[in-house]
Amino acid sequence: MSEPEPTKVLDTDNAADEATINISAAQAKARAEAAAQADTQRKAEAEAEAQRKADEARIRVQEREAREKALGAVPATNDDVTLPPPERHLNDKFVGSLGLALLRLTLAAILGVRGMQVLFDIEGTQTWLEDNHIPYATPIAWALGIVLLVLTLLLIIGFGVRLTGLLTAALAVAVLVFIRWGYTSVFVEGQAGFTGDWDVMVAGVGLALFCLGSGGWAVDAAMRFSRAKRKQYQ
Repeated sequence: MSEPEPTKVLDTDNAADEATINISAAQAKARAEAAAQADTQRKAEAEAEAQRKADEARIRVQEREAREKALGAVPATNDDVTLPPPERHLNDKFVGSLGLALLRLTLAAILGVRGMQVLFDIEGTQTWLEDNHIPYATPIAWALGIVLLVLTLLLIIGFGVRLTGLLTAALAVAVLVFIRWGYTSVFVEGQAGFTGDWDVMVAGVGLALFCLGSGGWAVDAAMRFSRAKRKQYQ
């Protein structure tokens, strides 16, 4: 049997090598095309996500501008614009704050002294209540002293001043009706003023604080100003 000619064998090997090279090139081209498609898809997805975020931001700006327009405010053109602080009420400015602070502290001094006197002399307070025909004198004496000190603390820090003023006025009126003016004459011969004049003043101050609030130097004012700022920046 004759052996193949060397030239034919060489041609066959070259053809095989060329086929392998062609296959490898085709595979490399396919991989390159797949990578390019994947990269194109990622870019498209990134562009779509960026566009979505831009649309959401634009919608938020439009909604905020519409809300500010409805509230009568000038619409902002930039999210980073610093808005001016909310305008303070007249009672929160210096003069109003000073006057209401002095009013609160004066009333707190009166209630605080009365509360300490009640608690340090429970028996005397109990006797005083019994002489004025008040039932359950002992628990009422303790409750009266504690309530007076709690009202004093609230007035000093300026927390819940409107409610505190209303409770103080109600307590003073109760003392006037059931004790001061209940069983004696309002005007006593030889006594300056009239019976219960201090309680009338306390009731008037309490009602004034109920109507005017705490002023700017109080916890109530800080909470109110904080709420106004949150509302402004919504």
